Amino acid sequence: MRTVVASVCLVVFGATGSLFAQDAAPAAKASPYISVVGTVSKADAATKVLSVKPDKGDDTTVKFDDRTSFLRIAAGETDMKKATDAKATDIEAGDRVIARVQTADPTGKPARTIYITKQADLAKRVQDTQAQWKNATRGLATAIDAKSITITSKTGQTSRDIVLDISGKVDFRRYNPESGQYEAGQVSAIRTGDQILVLGQRGPDGIKAESVGFGSFKTIGVVIKSIDVANNTITATEAASKKSIVVALRADTSVKKFSDQAAAMVARMLNPTMANAGGRGGPGGPGGGRGQGAPGGAPGAGGPPQGGAPQAGAAPGGAPGEGRGAGPGGPGGPGGRGGFGGPGGGGRGRGGMDIGSMIEQQPTIQLSELKAGDALIVTGATGADVTRLIATALIAGVEPILRAAPSNGADPLAGAWSVGGGGGGGGEAN
Repeated sequence: MRTVVASVCLVVFGATGSLFAQDAAPAAKASPYISVVGTVSKADAATKVLSVKPDKGDDTTVKFDDRTSFLRIAAGETDMKKATDAKATDIEAGDRVIARVQTADPTGKPARTIYITKQADLAKRVQDTQAQWKNATRGLATAIDAKSITITSKTGQTSRDIVLDISGKVDFRRYNPESGQYEAGQVSAIRTGDQILVLGQRGPDGIKAESVGFGSFKTIGVVIKSIDVANNTITATEAASKKSIVVALRADTSVKKFSDQAAAMVARMLNPTMANAGGRGGPGGPGGGRGQGAPGGAPGAGGPPQGGAPQAGAAPGGAPGEGRGAGPGGPGGPGGRGGFGGPGGGGRGRGGMDIGSMIEQQPTIQLSELKAGDALIVTGATGADVTRLIATALIAGVEPILRAAPSNGADPLAGAWSVGGGGGGGGEAN
């Protein structure tokens, strides 16, 4: 009776750090230059000043003069020798730049070289990456060593182990639940149970990995003990373990509520023996065996590219999922700092019903509309503090579901829901 795990997207990354590998090479003395890497908020060719929002640090300005070299580099390109000549008037707000300045203070001397990646090129890169990651392999890590990762991938009720060869050059990206961004990571940070998304060359013995995204995600049922609206947190008790947990919401967290009929329908899908899954008056809704659920959407535009020029990342699509479930209805879509769709994903229940699509159709509510004693199903990621879950999405009105599927343990939807999130999200972290 277990449903299909949802597919998820990952974020598009700008591997700006790789562009300056040559700067980090040992030298007789330290380089007199610094690099300002960020997004242009304003370009003034008349005063010869760029206003830049760096990837790290506060907003700054970069000066240029008639001796400054301008070079245009394609999104995703790692070979700076392939940059082509450009001019100051080519720079517009939204473009990404790397400015090489011969001073510790970028507002001082004019930049010697400014590399430009156009916003339109970045958007196309996001779209291309989206198409690429649609066919990515997903699963849960079961074994990790320096040369390989074994994942268990699920399709329906069928599981199979896949060995990922990571002995070559691999771009690892780790989800940071605090920022909602995927950041440069190392294989040593992967743990068994982490959700994995991989791109690479398939072979008879597994996959030769090229890009691997990973994170520690889970979906749990909880009962609210108290709500702190000012700090966007919920203190709750886990339905399965009875342990206390703090659920933290970000600005982009999706908060929805099942209608009585929808909750009853999902409960029947998970447990067809429920005589009246609704339990709140009225019929429990049609059995899960009826109807054909709509096919799920494609994963969002996330996913770590194979290095590249400075890029604005797409919004993270949430947890890497397993199997062939539907992706979120828009998360991770091109937009860097922009918004993305509500909860999606979700595998199919009995009779082809799609739980993720059903959740997406439920109304959005405010945190202030919840109260102590309400039951929730929350999906999100944990960081160093395992007693704190940073939610990408949560849904209320789930009491019938928790009663119907106690055998599903910690995950009340049996892996049938994976969520991209709510209305925003960051891009790259480096």
